[in-house]
Amino acid sequence: KGSDDFPLLVLQHGHSDNFASWTTYGKAHWILDNLIAERGAVPMILVMLDGHPIEGSYGDGRSTENTEQLRRDLVEVALPMVEKLYRVKSGRENRALAGLSMGGLHALSIGLNELDTFAWIGSFSGAMPEGEAIEKALQNAADTRQKLKLLWIACGKDDFLLEENQAMTARLKEAGIEHEWTLCDGGHQWRVWRKYLA
Repeated sequence: KGSDDFPLLVLQHGHSDNFASWTTYGKAHWILDNLIAERGAVPMILVMLDGHPIEGSYGDGRSTENTEQLRRDLVEVALPMVEKLYRVKSGRENRALAGLSMGGLHALSIGLNELDTFAWIGSFSGAMPEGEAIEKALQNAADTRQKLKLLWIACGKDDFLLEENQAMTARLKEAGIEHEWTLCDGGHQWRVWRKYLA
């Protein structure tokens, strides 16, 4: 591990998509290549997992069992493999987890419970975790604040998940957890998520 190692971004897809969607439709590789060329982003390693490790979860994007299986796949299998094969910078402060729609739910549910693994979390038009999924992070606000470098939540004005996102930002504010909230024009669509990635 040295100065030529790279930070890691785990970028997750939505409910009806798969691990290839961020390149096929989101053009994540073009967006990041252009940002890096313009010095608007540092070179990084980008990882995209299948957000449906449980096959039956295609009918339920909010499945807590699916989210937990994805967490195990990510933390116990994917990250160790990527860190073994590629020059990944060590330390939680060099790891980010973000996603759109269902992937936003995964980013919040997993990221806020794995703050020793991820310091940067982003939810793009995310479905919001319910119940006890992030209660530990909310109840331990001082620890959550100390470990988070950035919690970024964004949603379009015409998105069907807008009210959920607004309710979540209110919960975070009430708990005293700093976050950035971005409201923009648009709905639940790729042209919005491409801007969020940038």
